Order: sequence, then C-alpha cells, then structure tokens
Amino acid sequence: MGQQKKIIYMTFPSRKKFSILIMASVRWYNASAHYALSLAQCLKKAGIRVVLFGIPQSPVIIKSKELGIDIFDKINLMNKNPVNYLLNINKFRKMIIEKKINIIHPHISRDHTFSYLALMRKNAFIIRTRSDAIPPKNHILNKFFYSYSARHYTVPAQYMKSFLKSMDISDRQISVVPQGINYRDFADYTPCRDIKNELGIPANRAVVSFIGRLDTIKGVEHFIKSYSFLKDKTRYHFIISGEEINISVNSLKKIADQINIKNISFIERVNDVRDLLSITDIGVIPSIGSEAICRIALEMLSFGIPIIGSNINSIPETIAYYNGIVVTPGKPEEIAIALEKLIKGDYFKKIGKDIKLKIKREAPEKFLSEYLNIYSTLLGD
Repeated sequence: MGQQKKIIYMTFPSRKKFSILIMASVRWYNASAHYALSLAQCLKKAGIRVVLFGIPQSPVIIKSKELGIDIFDKINLMNKNPVNYLLNINKFRKMIIEKKINIIHPHISRDHTFSYLALMRKNAFIIRTRSDAIPPKNHILNKFFYSYSARHYTVPAQYMKSFLKSMDISDRQISVVPQGINYRDFADYTPCRDIKNELGIPANRAVVSFIGRLDTIKGVEHFIKSYSFLKDKTRYHFIISGEEINISVNSLKKIADQINIKNISFIERVNDVRDLLSITDIGVIPSIGSEAICRIALEMLSFGIPIIGSNINSIPETIAYYNGIVVTPGKPEEIAIALEKLIKGDYFKKIGKDIKLKIKREAPEKFLSEYLNIYSTLLGD
C-alpha cells in the first residue's frame, strides 16, 4: 500500500478539494447504513461535496433524498450477473469523472471490492469503514486485498481494530471514529405523545425500556425474564417496543404470562423514538450478538438515560464513561441486580443528571472533524 501518513488532527483542514462518494449498498437500514448516512449528512452541512451511492429504492437512498443529499442509485450491486457487473464498472467510472469524485468511502464489503476493481491502477483514494460485527475472513487472498485496496481504514469501535490488525493492517492505517450524535436533537425535543399516560403507568414506577428490533440476537427475552429475579416488582414498569423480525410479540407475551408480569407494555415501533425515550428512566440493551454500532445507546444517553448493557462488542465502550452497568449476555438475573442497584434510593436519577452533564461536554462536531482530518491527510493537505 506504500507509506501512509499518520493522521494529524487539525482544527480547520482545507475542504476545497473534497468531493466524496459515500457507498452503502444495503437493502435495509442497518447500523452501517446509518453510519454512512450520518457522515454524508455531516459533510453536506459542512458545505462539502458529497454523493451517497446505494441500491435503488433502498431506505438509505430514500432518506438521503429527504435530506437533500446528492445520490447515485443507477447501479445495483446486489445483481450478480457478470455482464451487468462489467457494465456497472464502466458506468461507475463515468460517474466518478462526471461528479469529480476524489475520495471513495465504501462502508460495505461489496462496495469496497467493486470500487477497487473499477478503479484499479487509477490512483483512487479509497478509505474503508468496516462496521460489520463479523470479523473478515482471515486468509491470504483477503489479507492481500485489505493491504492494497484502501489507503486508510476506520472502525466505529475500539474492539474492531483487532479485526483489521488480523489482516496485517498497521495501527497508523486505522482510525477509530465512533458514531456521532447531536445530543441537542434529543435534549431539546418536545414529545408529540404522552406515552406514559396512554399506557396508564403510575407516576411512582420507573419505566424500564427495551427499544430495538424483536430479534433473537437482541436478547429481549432475557430482559423479560429478569422480572422474576426482582425483589420489589412494584417499582418498575417494563416497556418493549420494536419491529417483529424473527420473534413475535405474541411469543414474548407468552414468556411474560409464564412469569406473571403485570406491569409490562408492548407497543409497536414508534414513529419518533424520542417520544418513548422521553418517558424512559432506565434503558436495557441485553443483546447476545451484533452491536457493532449501538445507536440506541447513543440516543438513550442523549436523553440522560442510565443504561444496563450486555458485554457484547461496542456496548461496553459506548456506555462505560456514562456509568453504564455491564452484564453477562443471557443472564437475566444480572439485569435484575443492576435494576435494583439503580432503583435503590432513586440512584438512576442521580446517574441521569451525571450523564446529561457529561454528554453536554461532548463536541457534536467531533465525528465530522475526525473524518475531515483523515480526508485532508489522504489528499496531502
């Protein structure tokens, strides 16, 4: 790959040269798509030329259009036809020239491979964000590809650096850039719904929420089962909100019925998660896998919500600074112990105030500035 400059953090890097293609060819709006879109949105707000590349009619493309971000959706990399692939390479090259792209930033492996093959020997500046919780295949061909196909790599969490090091990528070629979030978008939000009143939750109960897709990997059943280990069950009201993926609401209700939970509510995925966060006292993220980027944790913290999270991937490092309690995945009894610790003497309220003070000190521009520094270094500014 040749010698790479160490990333130097500059306050105001030159932006005139930047014309960036953010690539996110995913069918659904997962963590990688959200990370890519967040970056594109930040770049656009900063007055930088940015184009988002994605699958036609995919959620990330639709959301980009709504935000006024320039898009390119004329290539569907999910189509594996060899002839189409070759035609797409030619189409891609023309687009790069027409839009005067000088930095290509893929977030998905198929985009990374495609952009490298399309622009091989063209001295393209490729920076790759790897946000997949599954490590790359560690074989010689893949190592060779990783070594020569990108100028720099970024990951959203510290633990993921080991994935790239296993591919013989050096420390100076890796930057950890956690997902950015502007807490003001949450802290200053005025709820559109009074969900607590809608559900008839008494004022003296602490609302404990699981918010996320209803999927086995999210561990929601362990959250429900933690109820049976609580000593004073009258202090809590559990809320579960999310889209059914491979777990149905009815199956979760059966688990709740088996342990005779009286104070629990199941609600559909809300249009604006902030309405639900505004009534949440404690958040529980009981995942047993995934969580390369834990977006709901960032959203909860922006509301000053204490978090109980499992010791999985990015969760511990996301919540550690904010007095989060880390528990063993699949251990509902540990969730219960953590809840009792937070409820004792209304300790969760004190932690909530501490979280709000800490999050106010976090610069919302940090996410953007770190990428501007990386881009600037790659372009030799």
